[in-house]
Amino acid sequence: MSDANMQSGGKKLAIIGCGSSGLITLKSAIDALPDWQIVCFEKGERITGVWGNPYPGFVSTSTKYTTQFTCFPVRDAAVESDGGKSRAEFFRDGEYGEYLNQFADAFQLRPHIKLGHSVGRLQRAANDSGWLVTYQITRDENQKEAVTEQFDAVVICTGLTAECKEIETKLPKLSPRELNAPDGLTEVRGERIVVFGGGESAVDYATRLSRPELGNEVYLSLRTGVRVSPRYHPIRGVPSDFLRNRLMLSIHPVLRNWIGQRFVEARMLHQERFEKWFPSKSNHGGETTESSHQELKKEWAYRLTKGAKDELFNMFHNKSDDFLDGVADGRIKIVGEPVDDSMHCFYQFQSDDTVDVAPNKILPAVGYKSTLAAISGGTMSLADFYLGCVHAAYPDIFLVGFARPVIGNIPSISEMQANYIAALISGAAARPPDIAQQHKLAQEANYARYPRLDLEIIYPVEMFPYCDYLARQMKIYPTVKTAGSLREWWRIQLQPATTAHYYYQDQPTHRFFGGAPVYMPSVFVLLLLMLKPLDWGFRIVRRMFRRQAAHLPS
Repeated sequence: MSDANMQSGGKKLAIIGCGSSGLITLKSAIDALPDWQIVCFEKGERITGVWGNPYPGFVSTSTKYTTQFTCFPVRDAAVESDGGKSRAEFFRDGEYGEYLNQFADAFQLRPHIKLGHSVGRLQRAANDSGWLVTYQITRDENQKEAVTEQFDAVVICTGLTAECKEIETKLPKLSPRELNAPDGLTEVRGERIVVFGGGESAVDYATRLSRPELGNEVYLSLRTGVRVSPRYHPIRGVPSDFLRNRLMLSIHPVLRNWIGQRFVEARMLHQERFEKWFPSKSNHGGETTESSHQELKKEWAYRLTKGAKDELFNMFHNKSDDFLDGVADGRIKIVGEPVDDSMHCFYQFQSDDTVDVAPNKILPAVGYKSTLAAISGGTMSLADFYLGCVHAAYPDIFLVGFARPVIGNIPSISEMQANYIAALISGAAARPPDIAQQHKLAQEANYARYPRLDLEIIYPVEMFPYCDYLARQMKIYPTVKTAGSLREWWRIQLQPATTAHYYYQDQPTHRFFGGAPVYMPSVFVLLLLMLKPLDWGFRIVRRMFRRQAAHLPS
């Protein structure tokens, strides 16, 4: 189907999945495609997705300020004065679900959403004219109806957490789904449990299962080290999100990796000095922790970081303020891989020595399986999509919410993807004419940068360089002209980085986000400015000797 046909009236768009990615895609499509019939299929009975219906005690890893949709802001970049006790800067418990429901109501999205409609098959229509979507309607427990309907374009928003990977073992397994139920965690008591994996989910499960009142003996099995970042940074005591600005992100990733790795290691080894030099902006209430506990936290933070096999910005970060406390207290024991399939004995972390663990339960948290192959009958995978969102061969099928940020958050990336896709379908943005070549170059670059990741099911991105490319395609990249003045543009470089900066031409957006404070200390701003000439020279040399994909920094 040609781009011209897609832009004509009377067309039909299907959105599959109605979590945060599906909702923002629906809103963007309604705005950009007023003449289209747009429907969003959701297999469940609620619109909030996985993280909109979390377990009790849930705290988001990114702040409300950076995670909220630009088109529906509810929280500014102010920091509470309680030293992070309330974690009010983050979404807690069911707050994100409430936010998504308010979002759906504010933009009158519900009439377009079909709950209880599970899409089971997606295939190319005859004559290459769109897609046949087969979905099952659940009327009640005993009545289900299968329907096939043709659409001119499809956006898949089922996301990264649709189906967990399994580990082959005879040992009883704990299910992440049951642990995330309201009373799931309280049922697991007095067990010896090994959690497998080093991602955010694994670290979170280990932390929750190790709560003292549960009486569990918890082990975390790691193949390599992991990056554990605090929600609240030792510098200034503000959320880590608020120290990440566009000036810092403008340094080439290779230089940022090299410098950032050494800075993080120095900060871990000399944290007390950093806290003294850059005191917290909030009141910590005079709380103290035993020096032995702090030393153990520092030791394990350093060991886990040094043991990580990739550069600082080339692997996923875990944000946790409680995990290292559990390790320092001995409630979470770090081990290596199992010696054999019996999983009775494990290697010590980063050692050939072994330790008897003999767990009576395990919890696999080693990632998720893509559902694209199943839904497409094996004809599609994530690797077929340029930028993780635009199919390299078909101009009428897209993904939103599948790009996984090394540092950042998925909802903000999803908003940029949704706006870009809506612009492609409407004709406001052009599909790259050499998309096949650009896709090939991007794949080669990702394989070189992320050699240990399965790029068939994961599309890793650095959030802001990735969003910068999408912004340039939509001609909304922040410049001095779009900012209105050099002074305002400079403030954008120093304020906490947010995708709202792309939309400052919208006056309500500018008013809400434009007054955000600058949290980065002046000495770091000065150091970054001193680095810029080196950065420019480095980029020039790389351009001379390396072929680049369009969306990658040179």
